[in-house]
Amino acid sequence: MAGDTLRAQAYEQLRDGLYEDAVSSFSACLAMEPKDAVALQGRAIASFQLKKWLAAQTDFSAAKVINPDDPENWIGLGISLAMQHRIYPAIDTIEALLARQPNHVRGYIQLGLLYFRLGLIPKGREVMQQGLAHRPTLAERRFIESNLQEQLKLDQKRYYRPDFEALHRSKSSGAERGSNDD
Repeated sequence: MAGDTLRAQAYEQLRDGLYEDAVSSFSACLAMEPKDAVALQGRAIASFQLKKWLAAQTDFSAAKVINPDDPENWIGLGISLAMQHRIYPAIDTIEALLARQPNHVRGYIQLGLLYFRLGLIPKGREVMQQGLAHRPTLAERRFIESNLQEQLKLDQKRYYRPDFEALHRSKSSGAERGSNDD
């Protein structure tokens, strides 16, 4: 029972923004019960708020192993990886979540944002549209639509070269000819 009280206190500290205290309290919970997925997730959230990305990644990963059915562990792990500029492992994590839980709208949102971050705008749009097809909440729908609208505005400012491939090929063949001339 003391563990439940301590965990409740830790979540209260987390809600109040006392992240260092929450990390300490969740750590105390984990000293009593090392495989407590809820405490691991709570400590990961507090670490994330403190911008301790690696600590958050470690705890979200451990919580995911213990409780693979909780999508928040997968999302938290993916975002923690992304914050460390490990975008491709983050994408792999979110895609694995969506393979397990194909109706998880927040997974589509996070995956779409990662593709936007990589500059893969059409792929990001496609994923966001898939999220819309999975019955998002009103807040999720608004977030998706807002991001899609923002990308449309950015598209108007992007400079596209329809002849990019031909230009690239001509530069490549010119470079090859130059090296053959030597």
